Amino acid sequence: MRRTLPSLVRPLRSAAICLALLASTSLLAGAAARAETSVSELLDDAMPTLTGSYLAALSAISAQDYDSATALFEEALSQDPDNPILMERTFTLLIANGHIDRAIPLAERLVELNPEMRMGQMVLGVKALKSKKFAEASKHLGKSDRGPLANISSGLLSAWAAQGQGETDAALKIVETLQGPEWYSVFKNFNIALINENAGRTDAAVKAITTAYEAEGGSLRVTEAYARILARAGKLDQAKQALDSFTQNSVGHPLVAALQKDLAAGRKPAPMVRNAQEGAGEVLYGLGSAIGSENGGADLATIYLRLANYLQPTNELVIMSLGDLTQNAQRFERSIPIFDKVPKTSPLRRNADLQVALSLDAAGKPDQAIKRLKSLIAANPRDIDALTTLATINRTAKRYDEAAKLYTRAIDAITEDNPRNWLIYYFRGIAYERAQQWAKAEADFLKALEITPEEPQVLNYLGYSWIDRGLNLDRATDMIKKAVELRPNDGYIVDSLGWAYYKQNKFEEAVAQLERAITIKADDATINDHLGDAYWKVGRKLEATFQWAHARDLNPEPTDKARILAKLAKGLDKVEAEEKAAIDKSDAAKGEAGKSEPAKADSASGKAASPHAEGPSRITISAGDSLWKIALKVYGDGELYSRLIDANRDKLPNPNVIVPGLVIDIPQFDTAQ
Repeated sequence: MRRTLPSLVRPLRSAAICLALLASTSLLAGAAARAETSVSELLDDAMPTLTGSYLAALSAISAQDYDSATALFEEALSQDPDNPILMERTFTLLIANGHIDRAIPLAERLVELNPEMRMGQMVLGVKALKSKKFAEASKHLGKSDRGPLANISSGLLSAWAAQGQGETDAALKIVETLQGPEWYSVFKNFNIALINENAGRTDAAVKAITTAYEAEGGSLRVTEAYARILARAGKLDQAKQALDSFTQNSVGHPLVAALQKDLAAGRKPAPMVRNAQEGAGEVLYGLGSAIGSENGGADLATIYLRLANYLQPTNELVIMSLGDLTQNAQRFERSIPIFDKVPKTSPLRRNADLQVALSLDAAGKPDQAIKRLKSLIAANPRDIDALTTLATINRTAKRYDEAAKLYTRAIDAITEDNPRNWLIYYFRGIAYERAQQWAKAEADFLKALEITPEEPQVLNYLGYSWIDRGLNLDRATDMIKKAVELRPNDGYIVDSLGWAYYKQNKFEEAVAQLERAITIKADDATINDHLGDAYWKVGRKLEATFQWAHARDLNPEPTDKARILAKLAKGLDKVEAEEKAAIDKSDAAKGEAGKSEPAKADSASGKAASPHAEGPSRITISAGDSLWKIALKVYGDGELYSRLIDANRDKLPNPNVIVPGLVIDIPQFDTAQ
């Protein structure tokens, strides 16, 4: 099935360890990913009660309205100030919303009640670091070190507290003696390098960062630190080579580009961290971004990143990561002011504007999104990212012709080979395919594969498209098998393999793959519909009916829904028989049309008569067409589709079922009106 569409180290090995530090963050988990619904009006109703405030707060959390939830928990806590559960939940929400100063008094009360309250101790330790009270920070951080994640968090933060006091040897010893899982090593070497550089121990810094780079050379932050430390140590060529390698092997990054520009101009780069506060912020950012890459880790990642932002309010990477987490949770309105906090002078400002545009569009404000993107394009007409983002917004809105034009402008702006170029051809191919321009689409998919031969998205989309058209079945099947091998847990790609088998009448194999696709992606209408067809073919008709009914309820495309309803009413055999009869009738009509006189030439232009000229013209139905789409195309008004039905009563026994290859009459424009 087709699907139209920064971290320091590899993802931590288990989401469980990500949650070990703060069990109460489960308060934030499980909220449905839907549009934000404010319940702030509840605050203005009658006099609040403890029970009312508590229940309203839970309702606000369910609606992902965390500002209202925080205010409601604070209201409940004011009525029961010694309730430890209310204290902890309010404390957690305050941190998650970035209200660290308001959370600190609660942290003090919580650790007074329970000195083992690890997050409370960490927050107090971070507060002390920010205030340069390093000895006090060490005291708090030493009490929050149970579990793998808590251990490395408190250990690295304690090391920076020691460095803040000028005790470099003690700081290094803390890091070096940390014992834990395999993923500890890169964090340790990374921070040993930064501590040594901060202390002026250049050779030791180079040694440690080289070890980290050799292990994680694909990491943005490790690569940047490596280049900065080596360039400051006089190893300019090695620094440039590392940045060039990063750019060649990834999609590139504005911070890397800015650093490359500085080195090319002969400017000595600044150190990555200048003091203990920034070092501690880097710890929290690195761990937070790694946690955020794990399923179920977003809530805890948000807390780490909020604390990092508390220490480094203008750190653009921290801000962008917070915006990304919020956007990924589909809290689009809330992500916009976060992205807008990226400083205007930052190399990431343009990226922030792109993300704001995407969030505006997702929040139902496409005009504002388009305005912001057009502003970026006006400033730089060859801004590939702005052009592709604007194109994607048009593609998502099904304005496929406009999307294709914008993708073409982006392709025309390409000046060098880049690993990401395949994506622009791929997206333009989707726009062409949706606009019924298959030849152009196929060429773009093949070009994308020429750039990146083993990209599973392209292998899947092209393979599925070929199979759906009955083309290149063996090659298409091999392509989809390769895509499944590369991405075995992608339900859409597994569905494509099942559909490939179905199209080749290998129904048992189809059932096996489609059942696996359903276990991965149970809420997709197309996969359920495909499984229903496969069940029918192997004689499991009751199960087929169940899958079709489920597909019907999952909001399929209108043309797909019409066919699903027909199958539920008549069964697949009769629907296929009707479709075949319609095709046969169409073929017969084509034969008769071939014997008739050619269309009269337009007296003025010599061209064949258009749909607006006298006498009906004809159109051949293509895959994905509907009568509404055809009316929109030929008349400019989809609501005139009923005229197409009236003109083709003999060809359309069921107007909801139109099959590719059927030729229908198009009445002239005045008659249609």
